[in-house]
Amino acid sequence: MITASNYFIEVERIGVNTLPETLQKGHDLVVKSTSNGANWATYQSSEGIKKVIDLYFQKLNDFASTLKPREPQSPKAKTTPEPKKKSAKEKIKVERKTATKKVKEKKEPKHVKHVEHIREEVKYIKRYVGLHNKVKSPNAILSFIKALQRSIVQKLIRKTSPLAEEIEMIQNKLVQAYNKMKGEESFAINDKDLNHLVAIAGGEKVYPSIMVIKRFIGLQGQDDEKKINGFLKQLENLVAKKEILKDDPYSDKVNAIYKSLKQRTSSKISISKAELNGLEGIVKACGCKDGVGRIYDTGGKKLRPCKRKTYSDASRGACSHNKGLSGVLTAKEMANRKLDLLSFFSFWQSLFGNPAKNFTMMFHGEPHNGKTIFLLKLAQYLAENFGDVLYVSSEEFASPTMTKKVNEFLNPLPARLHFAENLQDPNLSDYQFIILDSVNDLGLKINQYKEMRKEHPDTAFIFILQHTKAGDFKGGKDWEHIAEIAGEVYKGVVTVTKNRYAPKSTLDFFRQFGIQWQEPQSKS
Repeated sequence: MITASNYFIEVERIGVNTLPETLQKGHDLVVKSTSNGANWATYQSSEGIKKVIDLYFQKLNDFASTLKPREPQSPKAKTTPEPKKKSAKEKIKVERKTATKKVKEKKEPKHVKHVEHIREEVKYIKRYVGLHNKVKSPNAILSFIKALQRSIVQKLIRKTSPLAEEIEMIQNKLVQAYNKMKGEESFAINDKDLNHLVAIAGGEKVYPSIMVIKRFIGLQGQDDEKKINGFLKQLENLVAKKEILKDDPYSDKVNAIYKSLKQRTSSKISISKAELNGLEGIVKACGCKDGVGRIYDTGGKKLRPCKRKTYSDASRGACSHNKGLSGVLTAKEMANRKLDLLSFFSFWQSLFGNPAKNFTMMFHGEPHNGKTIFLLKLAQYLAENFGDVLYVSSEEFASPTMTKKVNEFLNPLPARLHFAENLQDPNLSDYQFIILDSVNDLGLKINQYKEMRKEHPDTAFIFILQHTKAGDFKGGKDWEHIAEIAGEVYKGVVTVTKNRYAPKSTLDFFRQFGIQWQEPQSKS
C-alpha cells in the first residue's frame, strides 16, 4: 500500500511517466508541497492539502493494483514430469528441513518496541547477557565494572530507573566474579536471571530508519557506485518487507534520502552542512529520556516522539524539552522539571558546582599565568569522565609549546580529547565540549558566537579572552554576560567571579597538580 512513508520509493517503481495525466498532476502536487519529499510539514499541517494528497494516494493504489505481473506461459513442447512419490524417510527429512526453515524465518516478537536510541540500562543488560558461557579475563570484567560505574556517576543511569534493580544485580554479580577470579574463566549466568534479562535485552530495537540515516551519513563524500547501489537496494528491500512503517517518525527522511540518491547528478555523494547537522541531530537525539525532557499535556492532541530538545509543532502532536506546550511553565512544572546536569566531583565540584551539560564558561588573564595549563587539565577531566572535547588553539596549535604542554601535563593522554587550529576544519557536532583559546585570536565576534551556539544548543562552550593593557579583557562585558561561569587566572590560581551553579570560589590549581609557577622573564 502506498502511503506518505513510502511514496517516492513506490512511485519510482511504478514509473511517473506511466501514470495517467490526472495522477501525474497529483504527483506534481506531492513534489511541490513536500519539496521533493524533503519536508512533509505542509502535508501534516494543512487539512486541505492532506485531504487532496490522501485522495491521490487512494487513486494511485487503485491504479497500482491493475498493474499485475504477466502470468507465465505454459510451455507447449515440453510437459512437466509428475513428481516422484517420496518415501517415508524422505518425507521426514523434508518436514525437518521445513521446520528448520520456519525457525530461521521466525518473525520479530510482537513485544519489541522501536526506539530512537536504546536506553543506557538496556545496553548494559545486553552486554551482560553476552558474557554468558564466554571465557573472560579479570581485566575484561573490570573494564565492564568501570564502564557501568562511570554511567552511574554521570547519571546516565539513575536510581529512579525502572531497571535500577537489574543494574544493581549486574554490578554485584560482576564484582563478586571479579573478586574470585584468578585468571581467565568461563562466565555463567543462572537460568532465572538469564531468562529475565534476555527478555529485557530483546525488548527494544532501534528504528530501521535510524540505521538508514547513519549509513547515509557514512556515504558523505564517497563516489563508490557499488556501495551506493547496494544502499539503494537496501532501502527498496526495507520498504518491500514493510520494515519501515507508518509510525516510524523518520520515514519522511528515508524518502528524502532515497529521492536525493536517485536524482543526484554527480557520482559523488554530497550532503549540505545544514542537512548533515540535521541528520546527525536525529542520530544523537534525546529520544525523550526521562532524565532529559518530558512530554506535556497537549489538550487532547496526539503526542509524537521527540526528535530534538526543542519546542515542537502542536499540529502534529506536541513534545518539548523542559518547556510547556506554549513555551510557558506553571509554577508546578518549573518546580518539578528535570534538569540535565553534569555530576562534577572532587575539587572540580567545589569550584564549579554541577553545571548543565550545555554550560558556558569564560576565563581571562595575563599571558604566562597558566590559562592554557588550566584548560588542558579541565579538558582532560571532561574527556575522561563526560564526553568528547575539542580544544581549538589558534594561538599555539602550530607552536612546539603546545606539544610540550600536552606531553608534560596530560598523562595519560585522553582518547576523547582532540585539537584543532580553527573552527572550519572540525565537525563541531561531534563534540560535547568545545574550548576556544582564544576568542580574540580566532577573530570570533559575539554575534558569530551566538549563531554557533544556536547551531549547537546541546554543546558546552569554554572560551578565553585576552587581556588589554589596562588589565581588563578584550571584547567588552558582553562576553561575561553570556557566560554562566566566569573567572580570572593569575599565577596558577583561578578565581571564579561569576557562577550560576555554585558560590564563587578559588582554586590554586598549580598546587593541586604539583606545578611550580615561575615568574615570566621581562623583556629588556
